[in-house]
Amino acid sequence: MLKYLILLIALLAFPATSRAQTPQDATRDLWDTAFIKKRPAAKTPAARVRPVRYRVVGKSSLPPPNNTAGGPAVVGVTVWRLRPTKTTDEAEVRQLLHQQGEWTPQRVGGGTPLSEGSKVQLTIESPRTGYLYVFDREMYADKTFGEPYLIFPTLGLNGGDNKVSAGRVIEIPSSDDKPPYYTLKRSRDDHAGEALTVIVSDKPLPDLTIGRGALKVSAEQFDAYEKHWGAMTQQLELHNGAGTAMSKAEKAAATGKEDLTQDDFPPQTIYRVQAKPGQPLLLTIPLSISSKPDRVTPKPGS
Repeated sequence: MLKYLILLIALLAFPATSRAQTPQDATRDLWDTAFIKKRPAAKTPAARVRPVRYRVVGKSSLPPPNNTAGGPAVVGVTVWRLRPTKTTDEAEVRQLLHQQGEWTPQRVGGGTPLSEGSKVQLTIESPRTGYLYVFDREMYADKTFGEPYLIFPTLGLNGGDNKVSAGRVIEIPSSDDKPPYYTLKRSRDDHAGEALTVIVSDKPLPDLTIGRGALKVSAEQFDAYEKHWGAMTQQLELHNGAGTAMSKAEKAAATGKEDLTQDDFPPQTIYRVQAKPGQPLLLTIPLSISSKPDRVTPKPGS
């Protein structure tokens, strides 16, 4: 009788300590363990005003993250659309544009088409320490691409400093740039949008001599990056994040005044990349141009 009782106790205890990881657990590991908890802790911890929850966008055939090999390779990206400032916007995040009044950055959901003429900024954050590179190509309706240009780093943005680490935010273009945004504009009738390719490398990429402006890169060189480092990606989208105005902490981080902490709001979109161990992380983000008005619903007070 005693041995059966011991066996029953062992069986009851086993699921609590060794249960298989659920999809929800795996998703939480990507944004919580692999991203937010890599940021520095706040000097004075405070409860986050808005709850954080991510959802997986689309179907993914990526295997579960391998946390025993340094954790999954992830990068956070937020697309911001500038809109006219409201009285409820924090003063620190407002941008005074020449002859255009005050404008405020507002989050856009990953993959959301934006109308032609939209003023756009990007912020990128990598929990992986390294060097950030961003390339831009025009996308066309027939699925082909234009010539690749390196738009970050440049000497005109952060003085060419492209180092990234957990909590450090890179703003593209910089708020000090003139103008401090990109305007989505078609160059021809079949111009469908922009394809932004992000690379995070442990070491600086050779054969790239940056100047004050964008650097045209040969198609052969860019194709080599994609061939060697291209990998499958998984997209996680922040629940109820789109339409939210930039916070004071996010603005301070974007301008390099301080790093984001574990208590600050995370990026709108987190991409998990199935990068090979020791290889740079590479992913491509589409910015589609829509013929319709922006489909961004402001949050109350945003």
